[in-house]
Amino acid sequence: MANVSVFNMEGKEVGKIDLSDKVFGVEPNENLLHLAVVQQLANNRQGTQKAKTRSEVSGSTAKPWRQKGTGHARQGSTRSPQWRHGGVVFAPVPRDYSFKLNKKEKRAALLSALSDRLAGGKIIVVDQITFEEPKTKNFVKVLENLKAAEKALVVLGADDASVVRASGNVPSVKTSTANTINVYDLMNAQTVILTKDAVAKIEEVYAVLTEKSMNITAEKKYTFYVHPEANKIQIKEAVEKLFEGTKVKKVNTITCRAKTKRRGMTVGKTAKGKKAVVTLAEDSKDIEFFTGL
Repeated sequence: MANVSVFNMEGKEVGKIDLSDKVFGVEPNENLLHLAVVQQLANNRQGTQKAKTRSEVSGSTAKPWRQKGTGHARQGSTRSPQWRHGGVVFAPVPRDYSFKLNKKEKRAALLSALSDRLAGGKIIVVDQITFEEPKTKNFVKVLENLKAAEKALVVLGADDASVVRASGNVPSVKTSTANTINVYDLMNAQTVILTKDAVAKIEEVYAVLTEKSMNITAEKKYTFYVHPEANKIQIKEAVEKLFEGTKVKKVNTITCRAKTKRRGMTVGKTAKGKKAVVTLAEDSKDIEFFTGL
């Protein structure tokens, strides 16, 4: 766990806090970070641009003159693109620029962003941020005390109207809450200021899911990826052979079918696989590979 200093609004260190490695200590995935930022910017696009084609502009569909014998170039309609007030050839039409990003990818991208900010020394943890009066000068003074960069993101544990109003006139500062943070704001900010309440809520949301998968180890249940053609007897023999002193009580298998995925114009399938949940006997030795995770 990373141990970072906690400051007060005067910029003085008042303690230390341990940040969970499951949230702030993962290996940043640059590809997912890029996808998450592009998706957010694409989803924000209105896509309302519109121009009229030759079938939509006003005008006659009749030929302006006969086909031959006039000395003019042949013309089919005054609504053609080469005419004044004619239609646009490849006119833009309203469209939806948004695209889907899987929940696991969004989650991994957010954890990568938090970990990247911490690794770069761009996260400042404060005990609290409160104002009796929502004055801009008071908020600016707090930023100066914390030695925060000009472009900052302030993340609160809960919505505080006084803090939001105090920061409203600072163009380079954005306020957010722990449940509304996103990858773009984190990566766009030069300094991320987190309150202790915000840290607790972020870790509560994003660390608890990874802990759930490890909680079943206390019940002597362990999950493995196995060969798709392996049966329960083979899995039992393999576990008892690999981990000395273990006695397998039961084996449950789950077949993971291939899923159709689409990214833009490319359509493909995920790899199919098989999971095995191995339950050990009461007098069995624990699998040390999972110890400490």
